[in-house]
Amino acid sequence: MTLAGDTVLLAGFDFGSTTSRAMAAYVRLSMNCVTGRMEFTQPELCYRSEACFTPFRDDQQLDIPAISALLDGWLDAITSERDSIFSGGAIITGLAARQDNVIALTEVVESRIGAAVVATARDPMLESWLAFMGGCVDLSHQHPTTGVLNLDIGGGTTNAALGMNGQVVAAGCHSIGARHFQFGRDGTTLTTLSAFGKTLCDHLDFSLAPGHAVSEQDIERITHWYVRALEDIAQGSRASFSSACGLFHEDCPFTPSLPPSTLLTFSGGVGEMIYAALNGQDLPPRGLYGDLGADLARGIMASPLLSRDLHRAVPANQGRATVYGLTMHSTDISGATVFQSEKIGLPLRDLPILGTFDMQTPVSRLSDLLTIARRHPSGFCLRLTSDTPPNLATIRATGERIATALEEARLPSDLPLIILTDHNIGHTLGSYITRWGALPVNLMVLDEVPVRDARFVRIGLPHNIVFPVSFYGMS
Repeated sequence: MTLAGDTVLLAGFDFGSTTSRAMAAYVRLSMNCVTGRMEFTQPELCYRSEACFTPFRDDQQLDIPAISALLDGWLDAITSERDSIFSGGAIITGLAARQDNVIALTEVVESRIGAAVVATARDPMLESWLAFMGGCVDLSHQHPTTGVLNLDIGGGTTNAALGMNGQVVAAGCHSIGARHFQFGRDGTTLTTLSAFGKTLCDHLDFSLAPGHAVSEQDIERITHWYVRALEDIAQGSRASFSSACGLFHEDCPFTPSLPPSTLLTFSGGVGEMIYAALNGQDLPPRGLYGDLGADLARGIMASPLLSRDLHRAVPANQGRATVYGLTMHSTDISGATVFQSEKIGLPLRDLPILGTFDMQTPVSRLSDLLTIARRHPSGFCLRLTSDTPPNLATIRATGERIATALEEARLPSDLPLIILTDHNIGHTLGSYITRWGALPVNLMVLDEVPVRDARFVRIGLPHNIVFPVSFYGMS
């Protein structure tokens, strides 16, 4: 049995448009004295890599052999026993996630640590959520009645997330970043132009192509458009995104109602440059990273709107916010009263969350959900919600309705069915669903799992009797 105080190893890997990073930490499994749930506490970082350029080939595709070697080096530095990694995350973001061979990168990660770690190619809402949780969650708790809006600006995207009292309530993603225009060492010769960069040039009515020398005037026009768009994002406005060019840059709209006292923070590579400059460091020349990172940082600091909170609201981890969020927040822990059929094989990956039901959902609705499950031979997941902890009679009645629906649906007996609930009822509910083992069903009931507005779930190998549960496809 897992006892509070056990220590597990978490790891995170972030492959971005410009740089890649790794992080690992030992954390304790502790029981929250208020909620009674198991949670990660007392993190102790045991490994933090230096940022390195994400390996790309000359044709701008990801360099998979080089990335494999990079990942192996990180893993060797973290632990000599890869099976000891309980959970964590690996994510590919920005322009790196748009390359044709990005799936090969997820396969590289899963081939090494797939039993424990979720690899996600491109999930804009998850990126926004992770950057907030990795950089602003403590700041948000310190200002519980004030919204905190974080703009995570990297090489390919700006991921916006608005949080209240430690919880993300709105998120968005826009293709605004430093690396849509890439330069040689002289800082003026264009070497690479993304599709978004070309569209912006067309919108601004000038033409650029690799090999061209880019004037400072044109760089100022590009930077000005980016900064104005960031100002609109910071105000929850779509003014910059009403044109064809703006719409092309808008991946996931961000239009929340922002409290007037909202604090504005920055993370990602550009955010790191901004706060370093505030501490007296010089912004690097354009040729150092070969992109517009320093120009964007300079434009943000010159904007009265975007710079308003730079000195009074500084997020943690800054350029490492996403990888810290991956390491510490990408995975939840199940309760200790899980129900698990003997046939359930772990890990389970990419299970769609097909729907949500409650303790009063009729058999007909449950049958509809189970019928849809036939389209997913690798397994599926349902979310059980309840505003209050149910009593035994309610659990028994719910289990009986699910059992009846399973009989009517006649699903294959080996099809994995996962039920997630946030109450401590896993083993009891599972026993009633299977009629104490009489009903042949491949069932797992994971209890005390916090609600996540997501479309897919992954379940890793257990540590004693608790399981890592990762969500992605965030809404």
